[in-house]
Amino acid sequence: MPHASPSALITDNGRRVLLRLQGRFYDLSYHELRSLLGLPGGAPGLGISIEGESLRFEFPADRSTVEVTAGQLARRLAKQMTSGT
Repeated sequence: MPHASPSALITDNGRRVLLRLQGRFYDLSYHELRSLLGLPGGAPGLGISIEGESLRFEFPADRSTVEVTAGQLARRLAKQMTSGT
């Protein structure tokens, strides 16, 4: 079954990130997203670019950039959900 392309929406003045990955929806706080991407806490500010199945997260306050595929991010989210963190 084909999946819809990944999508993202930043809400609440950058405090929430809504993601659609592989047909599932996720609602994360800014800090949960940074943790999921292996980054320490940081000042607000986020840009998200999507090209095909690749998502690029840019955090301008600390000049951090992380690029992952939708599949990689979905696996991290699933692991986080099963571990209860």
